[in-house]
Amino acid sequence: MKPISFDKYNFESMKDFNSIIKEKIRSSPRNLEFEDEFLLAVINNLHEDVKKRNYKVTKLKILDYNGQVGEWEFCRDRFRGGIYTIGFFEPIKKWHGVTLYPHKRRNKVKEKLILSLRQKWSESVKKRDDNTSCQICGDPCPELHHSNISFKEIALECLKCFTEEELENGIGEDWWLHENESDCLSNEHPAVKKMFELHSKVEYQWLCNDCHLKEHSKKLED
Repeated sequence: MKPISFDKYNFESMKDFNSIIKEKIRSSPRNLEFEDEFLLAVINNLHEDVKKRNYKVTKLKILDYNGQVGEWEFCRDRFRGGIYTIGFFEPIKKWHGVTLYPHKRRNKVKEKLILSLRQKWSESVKKRDDNTSCQICGDPCPELHHSNISFKEIALECLKCFTEEELENGIGEDWWLHENESDCLSNEHPAVKKMFELHSKVEYQWLCNDCHLKEHSKKLED
């Protein structure tokens, strides 16, 4: 077990720490400003880009699909109905997207490039409607599963389309200037074009989260 300590908080394991964050997210209001001492401490102490800029988050909003409007409407396609957290940053007095799991942020260039590609895919792929249900168990609100070709397989092929410079130093993404990694990746980039090309051969299934995880587990066992 890996312990973690910051500010006045101490946890014996990352599992315990993450479970508290998850419960805080679950119980927090949607689409309304709120303050939570613990969540604010997580961001202000563990988010390296927030610390680097000497910013502080003083309040939060967790936006669900209904709250993702105006300047946040891009979230509807990019996160496919999932929540999006924004923080109010001082001293600049500006709302900006921010993760509540800053310790899980991807720091390796290739991981960021793959995340950018996944966001591009998510924005373009077909969306579920209110009547869509899991094709295995029938539960509502399923996720889209790559049945015959995994996204990981596609991403590894797409990585070959980035230049050596991009693989070494990234594509110029900056957490503050870009709400998300894909904001600085053009749809005309060879890697993005390759991703769309490969996705034309993908067969999809609508699966609930549990069935989705089971399908991925089966592939690992195979």
